[in-house]
Amino acid sequence: MRVLARLAVITIVAAVGIAERASGQVRLVPVGTFDAPTYLTAPPGDTSRVFVVERGGTIRVVRDGAVLPAPFLDLRPLPTDGERGLLSMAFAPDYAASGLFYVYFTAPGTGAITVQERRRDATDPDRADGSFARTLLAIPHDRQSNHNGGQLQFGPDGKLYAATGDGGSAGDPAGNGQNLTSRTPAVVNGVNHDPLLGKLLRLEPSGGPAAGNPFPAPAAEVWAYGLRNPWRFSFDRVTGDLIIADVGQGSYEEVDVAPAAAGGGRGANFGWNRFEGLHTFPAGTPAGPEAGITFPIIEHSHAAGWCSITGGYVVRDPALPELLGQYVYGDLCKRELHAASLGVSAPRSLGLTVPRLVSFGEDGCGRVYAVSIDGPVYRLASTGACAVAGLAPVAGARPGEPAADRRGPRLSLRAPPRQRVLRKRFVSLRVTSDEACRIRARGRIVLGRRGARAAVVAPQPQTATVRRALIAGRRVPLRLKIGPRTAARIRRALTRPRRAAAVRVTVTATDAAGNTARRTVRVSIRR
Repeated sequence: MRVLARLAVITIVAAVGIAERASGQVRLVPVGTFDAPTYLTAPPGDTSRVFVVERGGTIRVVRDGAVLPAPFLDLRPLPTDGERGLLSMAFAPDYAASGLFYVYFTAPGTGAITVQERRRDATDPDRADGSFARTLLAIPHDRQSNHNGGQLQFGPDGKLYAATGDGGSAGDPAGNGQNLTSRTPAVVNGVNHDPLLGKLLRLEPSGGPAAGNPFPAPAAEVWAYGLRNPWRFSFDRVTGDLIIADVGQGSYEEVDVAPAAAGGGRGANFGWNRFEGLHTFPAGTPAGPEAGITFPIIEHSHAAGWCSITGGYVVRDPALPELLGQYVYGDLCKRELHAASLGVSAPRSLGLTVPRLVSFGEDGCGRVYAVSIDGPVYRLASTGACAVAGLAPVAGARPGEPAADRRGPRLSLRAPPRQRVLRKRFVSLRVTSDEACRIRARGRIVLGRRGARAAVVAPQPQTATVRRALIAGRRVPLRLKIGPRTAARIRRALTRPRRAAAVRVTVTATDAAGNTARRTVRVSIRR
């Protein structure tokens, strides 16, 4: 099975010449020029702003196409030698209410990999509160200035994920990629030695390792391991799949995929430094059996001009149908943007180039951006007309002007049609929205005769109300609790002959523009 899987990957990678063609063309729309930008993102549901991270220690706000003069956050001075600096940020899923966001940087003086919680200014939404900072993580990294990792992302589970490099130098001389047990000595072969290096970490936003992580201390924060320098990773907005672009040593660059349905990479070993891509790494940890190694789904050779892969996102922007469902990525040296339907088709060049490509980003609408460390930032857009966030043009709008958002979220509710509510004391369902929004869910109990339309009782008993923030395309499970008095009332009703009970669950969603939508699902209560 493993040999066949590896051969299948090799076949896909070798078939670039027969890769699928896009149904249309894609273009790069300039957003602005910045001071050594390293990343771009936006708060969930924010349709008017994007935030550009600058390596020196500042975060800039672009609002309605204009760069604001004052930075959102200023951490200067930060070290910028080697691969150090301010490397990324992530907004909490409930940022609209909590104002919390997180930054990933290398600390002044020590170079320590640092993840900090910050918050928005209470009086100015375009500024951070400079008086508040809470450090969630600090990993020693003073021996080498490279391989710092640098990505923060919130996963579909609401946990904060961070990717760290292996500690630097060449070949992982400290053996950090495969280390899950040893924290001492602090330095091995001139490199910091720590089980949190060369890993994908999963943290509670409130601090500490997330519940359900696969390893005990001293690697309790580790979600997956065997990584060299996972500079950029992402989650598919629709499937929740984890995609990691791991920078290679001297021969191969790779893209690793961990499907959400198979655990999302929990406990996965991506091979470094036993393997570089699909190939045994001669100077690495003794290879041993291949059992348990998660091999890359895409590999690119340095002989073809690749040198430092830059991971991107699976495109879920409905205004970019040419790339819908395809993973977009590139390379610092190669310049060309590439796309692939992961595990289905071979990578292909998009015919677009971004010199010194250092990152990709997504905004609150799910649109994808490309970032050059030389300064320019671009948005990937369709050449088709009216391709702005999937919205129809407004009468009188100028060409290229974004249309006003007058459409409410499109909700999808799924629930088992019959549930043992009295035993579990809750009603369960799953909710999906096509755009970021906030929802309010409440269930109303209806009673009546079996085979007839249920009659509403008065006063009408209800479930507890649930309020959540949704990210576009992500299916979120909800549980609406049934109180003891309501449960007793249902139980009494069901003891009578030919009586039936149901819960009518109504979900109301409100997007960032204030548009609302409402959907209802009915669940029968089993005895």
